[in-house]
Amino acid sequence: MSTGFLAFKEDGTVMTDMTVFISQTMGSVDTNGANGSATLPSLPPGKSRFYMIVALVDLNRERGKKPGVTISGNAMTWAYSYSTNGWGYFSANCRIFYGYY
Repeated sequence: MSTGFLAFKEDGTVMTDMTVFISQTMGSVDTNGANGSATLPSLPPGKSRFYMIVALVDLNRERGKKPGVTISGNAMTWAYSYSTNGWGYFSANCRIFYGYY
């Protein structure tokens, strides 16, 4: 959904565009600290996908890492990647919210 203000010239061209797109969350998935994938619902026509990763543990205190996320069509995959040099790193349990705008 778009909301805002549009002003047009007499010839129909846009003179001022102060619209914004309001996002719509479609769902979420928990990673359980492991690589994985999910099938997402189809998008409404003309909409773009977004995702947001929220850690379910304290990343700073426990040295957890969030996964990288890839979306292609209706398929979402996530994978953890971090340096094995050193100690204390682990794949943090995260929740990935997804939706459209």
